[in-house]
Amino acid sequence: MTPLITLTAAAGAAVLYASGSLQIKRGLSQGASVRRTIAVTNVAMALWALPLFWVSRGAFDWQSWFVAIAAGVALFFGRILSVKALEVGDLSIVGPLLGLKTLLVAVFSFVFGQSEPSAGLWLATGLATVGVVLLQRGPRQLSRGRLISAGYAAGASVLFAACDILVVEARGQLGIGWLSPTLFVTVALLIPLLGRLPKPEPAARKPMYLGSVVMGFQTSLVILLIGITGEAVLINIVYATRSLWSVVIDRFYGRGAGVVAFFRQRMLGAALLLAAIAVVIFYR
Repeated sequence: MTPLITLTAAAGAAVLYASGSLQIKRGLSQGASVRRTIAVTNVAMALWALPLFWVSRGAFDWQSWFVAIAAGVALFFGRILSVKALEVGDLSIVGPLLGLKTLLVAVFSFVFGQSEPSAGLWLATGLATVGVVLLQRGPRQLSRGRLISAGYAAGASVLFAACDILVVEARGQLGIGWLSPTLFVTVALLIPLLGRLPKPEPAARKPMYLGSVVMGFQTSLVILLIGITGEAVLINIVYATRSLWSVVIDRFYGRGAGVVAFFRQRMLGAALLLAAIAVVIFYR
């Protein structure tokens, strides 16, 4: 897969993330439960990933297979926290806050020896972090909700970053044909841990199912890109443009309080994330 195709696909996944998240947010606000939303999204991810079983299967390795299962567990609990964050906070806050994953993936990749530190990469992650701070600004009266949402999003970022690093660890032996289906089937098999799944209100069904299908596809696409290339840091910085799209989409299509009033600050934060991408691509 050429670098241009990889970067274009990662950028496309970012747009799909923002679009799918808006539908998920609408479904939650119209009566869909968090547990059913997570369950439907998990099934969608598994269905998107299953055809990859026939693509580029390496020699089966038990240790790497268990690493892939661990990645699935991290993704499962990360999805719980990310949907809870959407339930509490605006999309234009939650999407950008999940950009913390970019910094965490960079740090984790150094810790596990998957990449070498560079001044450009640290500058990029620093810009991304400042961008995230600006993007989460909002009305003071809603600060408690933002703090709760930020906590969920931060926890999700840690788990998503761990998932990506584990994918890179497992890809060398398993190949994407073993790795991706194992990861996403694990996510689907963990659904009973969610407990009872209340039926959504009629008005919530369409946005919940549409958002779940889109989110399932873009998540499996990002894992596919990381599994094929091993470039978890680069792909995540390009994928961080979902922060920009989250702000734009929430501004024009969302209903979050304070979204319009704080649009400029959040767009400035998004611009810093774009600057981080430019630094990584041209000065890495």
